[in-house]
Amino acid sequence: MIPVGVDRWLAERTPPVVAALGVTFARGGVDGEDLGWVEGGFAPDLAAGGPDGVVSGGVLAVVLGAAMALAVDVVDMAPGPSSSITALTIAIERDARCGEVLELRGEVEGLTRVGGSAQATVTDATGALVARA
Repeated sequence: MIPVGVDRWLAERTPPVVAALGVTFARGGVDGEDLGWVEGGFAPDLAAGGPDGVVSGGVLAVVLGAAMALAVDVVDMAPGPSSSITALTIAIERDARCGEVLELRGEVEGLTRVGGSAQATVTDATGALVARA
């Protein structure tokens, strides 16, 4: 189920630094188990990478962390403070290149009253995994 107004809410909740890296979250919702998810695009420009045009692992970590936090937040779409990620493990499967069009997905794996777990992926235009957290 996609809550009404989630596209505008996602735009408002995306941290400016994440948007500046080329991320736009376009879709989100809650599945049948009340677990949130978000999807969007990631089009990193030269500011996201080094002189060789490869996107920094730190940039990927920021983008993946934002996707997970927004997936948690979309469960109740509350106007309060954003969720925070307290532990993050990232695996980079292949280099992401500046100028490449990528897809981003964050999803909640489980929530409790005191915490939860989420995962996020960056994939390329063919659906091949680029990085995950």
